[in-house]
Order: sequence, then C-alpha cells, then structure tokens
Amino acid sequence: MMFDTHTNRRLFEEHAAVLDLLARVEARLTGRAGPYPPPAGDGAWGSLARDLAAGIEGEVARHFAFEEEKLFPLLAEAGEGDLAELLLEEHGSIREAAEPVRALARQSLTGPLSDVEWATLRTFGLELCERLGAHARKEDLSLLPALEGLLDADLDRALFEDYALA
Repeated sequence: MMFDTHTNRRLFEEHAAVLDLLARVEARLTGRAGPYPPPAGDGAWGSLARDLAAGIEGEVARHFAFEEEKLFPLLAEAGEGDLAELLLEEHGSIREAAEPVRALARQSLTGPLSDVEWATLRTFGLELCERLGAHARKEDLSLLPALEGLLDADLDRALFEDYALA
C-alpha cells in the first residue's frame, strides 16, 4: 500500500514489522520453527523472546497510545466515530492477551518457566497473534485510508514529529 502522509507510512511500516514478528512467534509456539517449549539455553528462543517483549512494548503500548490519543479523536471529529470505537475496543482485547505474553517472554529470559507457564505463554501468545494480526490488517485497510483524507501537510508533520518523540 502506498500512503501520501508520513504518519500513515510510519504506522504501515510498524504494522508490517509486527505482522512479521507475529508470524515468527506463531511458528515457534506451534513448533514449526523449533521445539516448543524451547530447551534451556536456546539462543533462537532468547532472541525471539526479546523481540516479542519489545514488540509488545512498542506496538501495544506506544503505538496504541498514539492512535488513541491523537488519531481516534480525529476520526470521531470527521464522523468516523464508529471505526474509532471498534479499534479502541480491539485495543482492549489485545492488551488482555499481550500482558501475560510480555511478562512470560521477559521471565523466560531470566530463568526457566514451568510447564504451566510455557502452556500459558503458548495459549496467550497464539491468541495475541490472531488478535493483533487481524487488527493491524484492519487498520491498514480502514484506519490509514480514512486518515489519508484527514491529514493536511501541517497536521501530518505535527503528528509525525509527536510520534517520533514519544
């Protein structure tokens, strides 16, 4: 997809990165990309767990906050409040799955997880992959095109700078 605004291009790039991360996470959690649970000292798991925790902290915390505080009000003002409400509701659902995944991914970097913790990580991790993946694709097809018509050059520049500094 091609977008004219800096803000939309940045959000689209972040969606693409998170979709790539979710594909790697899903492959590992299902055993298609290495054993699950991973054996002790598995460097590939350590790298993925760090990427996963950081991705949640960036996508779910920073990215969602920007959308909720800066973009959804613009949608509502433009008569797209239903879309903003739907995406906001999805953010809540994604946060529910994301927090245990983030915590367990971080915990797996500092010591072994129990069988129950590995099972919990898989359950919530696969749920996160489904919810966040669908959400990112939905935003690419609905939020970003809606914003494209709302952002003039000055507002786009201000939003892009604000997001870069967040």
